[in-house]
Amino acid sequence: MKKAIFAAMGLLAGVASADAKTLVAYYSRSGNTGTVAEIIKNATGADIFEITTLDANHYPAEYRPATEVAKAEIENGEYPAIASVPDMTQYDTVFVGTPCWWGTMAGPVHTFLTTADLSGKTVVPFNTHEGSGAGTVHADIEKLTPNSAHKTGIAIRGSVAADAGGTVGNWLTEIGLN
Repeated sequence: MKKAIFAAMGLLAGVASADAKTLVAYYSRSGNTGTVAEIIKNATGADIFEITTLDANHYPAEYRPATEVAKAEIENGEYPAIASVPDMTQYDTVFVGTPCWWGTMAGPVHTFLTTADLSGKTVVPFNTHEGSGAGTVHADIEKLTPNSAHKTGIAIRGSVAADAGGTVGNWLTEIGLN
């Protein structure tokens, strides 16, 4: 009986992996990166996963103190624990989204990339910013996922994230994922 149950579970897992091939994983403090993640999800039919810190109050609510915590993390190479990581075995392509903080990815995304096994997957970076562009975000994501294939990323100004559907759609077409 147990063997039959486990065999049925295995078949169901196979069905799930055949249906869900793409994931949009993102961290968003202000909501801008989350907005772009939703645009990507809607355009591609991907699953979506919000990366959250284990301590919901890890970053102060006020902007300036939050940036100081983020800066210290980057300078010290010490990143926050995250609440969870999804089962990555079912995905072939993973969009990874982050705000650009101090020229690189947010700490929770660093933790995600060093925790989740993205080997053999196609990783597609995207980020939001308010003037710094991509900084080193996309290159840093590639460094943390050396056993993955990579597609060209996109940087979206956070203040126009809600109106970025056309820009994101064009980018997805350019990289062959729309």
